Amino acid sequence: MSTHEGFQKKINKSLTQMDAKISFLNEGVKGLGEAFKEFEADITEFMAFSAESYADHEKRIKKLEQKL
Repeated sequence: MSTHEGFQKKINKSLTQMDAKISFLNEGVKGLGEAFKEFEADITEFMAFSAESYADHEKRIKKLEQKL
């Protein structure tokens, strides 16, 4: 095996490993994207719920403060 072939073999092995790592990271990023979409839907629903009950909560606190 010539020096060039040995070098080429090492480079190809490194490129294959790098490709595998990039593929793994790509799958991880896709998973994060999907998880964020789920989180966004949940937090949007929670914020809407909080906004709906905020006025009632404020009224209750004012009544409690008046009693003190």
